[in-house]
Amino acid sequence: MTNQTQVSELSSQLKRSKERFEEYLEKDAYPQFKKDSATELADAMEYSLRAGGKRLRPILVFASYGKINEDSLAIGAALEFIHTYSLIHDDLPSMDDDDFRRGKPSLHKQFSEATAILAGDALQAYAFGWLSKIESSDPNLHRDLLLLLAEGAGAPGMVSGQMYDLLLERNPSSLVGSKEELLVKTHRMKTGALIGASFLMGNRLRSDFQSRSKIIQEYGTKLGLLFQITDDILDIEGTKEDLGKTPGKDGKSGKITYPSLYGMDACKQMVLTLVSELETLGSEIDGTSRDSSEFSDFFVSLPANIGKRKN
Repeated sequence: MTNQTQVSELSSQLKRSKERFEEYLEKDAYPQFKKDSATELADAMEYSLRAGGKRLRPILVFASYGKINEDSLAIGAALEFIHTYSLIHDDLPSMDDDDFRRGKPSLHKQFSEATAILAGDALQAYAFGWLSKIESSDPNLHRDLLLLLAEGAGAPGMVSGQMYDLLLERNPSSLVGSKEELLVKTHRMKTGALIGASFLMGNRLRSDFQSRSKIIQEYGTKLGLLFQITDDILDIEGTKEDLGKTPGKDGKSGKITYPSLYGMDACKQMVLTLVSELETLGSEIDGTSRDSSEFSDFFVSLPANIGKRKN
């Protein structure tokens, strides 16, 4: 269980990491968009990235690697580009049809539906190209990073998860398996795959990455599940002010969620169980890097933070 000192240190780590990442976007990403792109396209990409959010995926890269430098910032940017593109497309009328994201009009409302599609396309392409900024003498590093990103973001991960999510809502009879099995499969791909990729890509920068990969992957899978269950709870209990988007949409649309299958009490117990399991795994991960890491006690402190989040 996390203590007050660990909570305070985690808060400082999150704040410091987010500030470093925002500085990186200002220095490297936004100027590159303006240099490369049609004006409206650059403005649209910047609009969605500037909407902010927790910057969780870049921070997971930093923590898994153990420090923030140009390489981990580049990987963090690639993942944030992917995450942002997925939100832009998720908000489209043909997908989840949401008018607000992070307290601001969704990109297709602020610009146009066509611009939103193209901005998402451009951000996805930038993500893979951005990994070329990493300089390394390891002949396999870029290959491994590209594969991890493609698996987490593409058909083996996030995109198939989104497909299952749509089918569960609109045509569940087309899917084989119980609702419970399909729900776990959907969110392991839609939410968990990119979170897992964030941990693994940061870990891949380390010289001891192989010895840590298995436990890092297990931690990432469980954290993705924790994140999704809390997301489903917040869709019921959260406010528009806290969430920055419209709450209650899942229930109105009849979407299958953890609360709809298991009930709120069971979901809140799942959160407590996952937090406990993750703290145990986290203490082992933290123990492998405490002497050299800027992120001491990060992995053991993060689960409670996710479990108690309000947005």
